[in-house]
Amino acid sequence: MLQRPLEPLDVQRDRLDYYRWLQTDESKEFGAVFTDQATGETHSYAAWAPTAFHAQEQLELDLPGYSLHHTIRRLLAQALKDRVLPLCGAKWVHNYIDRLQGARWSGAYGYSLKAGKAVMFWDDKAGLSRLCPDDAREEAQRLSRKVLDPLEALQADSHALHYGVLTSPNAAPGGLRREMVAICRRFRKSILKAKHADGSLVFPEIKGALCVLEAPLGSARDWNVHLNVIFVVKGYFDYEKLRRIWHWNLEIRKLAQGPGVVRGALSELIKYAVAATVAKSAQKADLESRDEGARPPPPPMLEWTGGELLEWLRAMRGFRRTRTYGCLFRLKKPKAEDLGQIVWLGRVDYRGGRYRLSSALLDSIPEDKSIGLSAAERWLALKKALGLAGIAGAGSLGESIPSHFKEIT
Repeated sequence: MLQRPLEPLDVQRDRLDYYRWLQTDESKEFGAVFTDQATGETHSYAAWAPTAFHAQEQLELDLPGYSLHHTIRRLLAQALKDRVLPLCGAKWVHNYIDRLQGARWSGAYGYSLKAGKAVMFWDDKAGLSRLCPDDAREEAQRLSRKVLDPLEALQADSHALHYGVLTSPNAAPGGLRREMVAICRRFRKSILKAKHADGSLVFPEIKGALCVLEAPLGSARDWNVHLNVIFVVKGYFDYEKLRRIWHWNLEIRKLAQGPGVVRGALSELIKYAVAATVAKSAQKADLESRDEGARPPPPPMLEWTGGELLEWLRAMRGFRRTRTYGCLFRLKKPKAEDLGQIVWLGRVDYRGGRYRLSSALLDSIPEDKSIGLSAAERWLALKKALGLAGIAGAGSLGESIPSHFKEIT
């Protein structure tokens, strides 16, 4: 029996994008309905206006950050084109540029009936977590979902968690990849696997570790290679012995127990690898300039030379920046969240230097659009206009309907 060939990924994406657009457009038709595939219930799109309104409100708070990240991708792509391509015209460099330039120009937001929350899908992503801040954030969230529960379970089971930053002397230009390999090997051999002459472990109390390497450019334009580590420890952890054996600079502290503590430590551990925003560097430079004796701040990626960009990109290609050891080694990947059926409510598009929202459902609300009200403002005006005397709940239309909105992910 012949099997039907798999549908190409680009065809799948185009087909799904079309269906999202079609449903979003259908929602504006007066009286239009959709069927909940899980329960068979029929819903009116009009009843989802409060959900679309709340989702749009929340998204508008996030849009300035998305717009900044879009600018970063564009400027990074231009930097690679202007500074790296003349030094290396390899196919992978062209690929990076194309992916950065084509990422996250448009998307759709909607509501997952199964998960009970609002979601957003981008039509295209760069897939470059070391260059795109949005991809980096999503990669951090995936890693956090993988290790958060095991770390909190270990902490509840009488293990202590210690957060440390382990450094080594900055690597000279041309020596980045070599130092990245060396510091990871040194951490494993001198800390995790180190043994006394009798064969006993030097640090038997260390039961596992989560390690993330960072390698930004330093203020002297050398490479600041260091490790951010969460140690899982059973028993007494001798900081002085750790400092003596590591030899180079080491900062470490014990994590408290309590809601959000481990999650906060993971956010710090898995942060964006290299600060790429000009704004951030400008703010830091302003603070540094107030202290005449202070060293100049490290240059952000957008200010690196072509040689520096190329060395960093080559060093990071194929390198495992995040590693787990001991009881954290080979943790099972968390199952992908089953969002089930999604009711698509609107679009987000990058136009005129910023992201703009549109909702066919909200745009269909009757109102004199010539006076310049936004869709959200027209929705509020409609609620006020329908506040008829003697009709219970009319004055708060939508507020009397349980809101479906929870969060955008």
